[in-house]
Amino acid sequence: DLTPGIALVMGAEDTGISPAVLKITDHQASLPILGEIASLNVSVACGVILYEVVRQRMPKG
Repeated sequence: DLTPGIALVMGAEDTGISPAVLKITDHQASLPILGEIASLNVSVACGVILYEVVRQRMPKG
């Protein structure tokens, strides 16, 4: 559920997010990758997640 207030923290492809930041998070998520690609560019991953945030917050109907 991405409808309440949230803060998104995006990590670099090679180093991710520091253990200190991960320690203070309530939840963690990752995007599944299909095919031969090992990772998504962080800007692409952010776009995918923000699309879902907006989709969930749009009025129904």
